[in-house]
Amino acid sequence: MSNTATQLPPFGWYPDPAGSHLLRWWDGKVWTNRLEKPRPELQSAKGHTQQQSTLSRLIAY
Repeated sequence: MSNTATQLPPFGWYPDPAGSHLLRWWDGKVWTNRLEKPRPELQSAKGHTQQQSTLSRLIAY
C-alpha cells in the first residue's frame, strides 16, 4: 500500500484566497483569521503563485 497523501505548502503569508488585497496566514494545515497589509518586512511565502494555486484547489476558505 502506498502513501498518496497530498503534501500541502508550508506555513506563511499568502495572498488572501477570499479576494481581499491583504495577506492571510496559512498555518500549514488551514487558513487562519490573521490578515495583514502587504509591507516590506512581511513577505509572501516563496513561490506563492504556484503554492496559491495548489492551495486554492485543495482548500476552500
